[in-house]
Amino acid sequence: MTARPAVVALLTDFDVERTASGQRFVHRDERPFTAAETELINSATDEDMRAAASELAAAPERLASVLMPYVRKAAEETGDGEPPAGAS
Repeated sequence: MTARPAVVALLTDFDVERTASGQRFVHRDERPFTAAETELINSATDEDMRAAASELAAAPERLASVLMPYVRKAAEETGDGEPPAGAS
């Protein structure tokens, strides 16, 4: 069985909000999960969770690779030179 993209997307975009009656799933932007989203995330398999963990672990590297061209350009424009070695 393979990871389900819709479940992986939910697993990488959720938080738990405490309520008077317990807790509920919300998106990172604090929108509550719909009933269908809650049902879907509750059906997460080990493969879905591994795929989501892999996505989250890779996020800092992807963010750095996306931002580095802008960091280099800003450094050149401000005269600060190149970013430190290893900042790629």
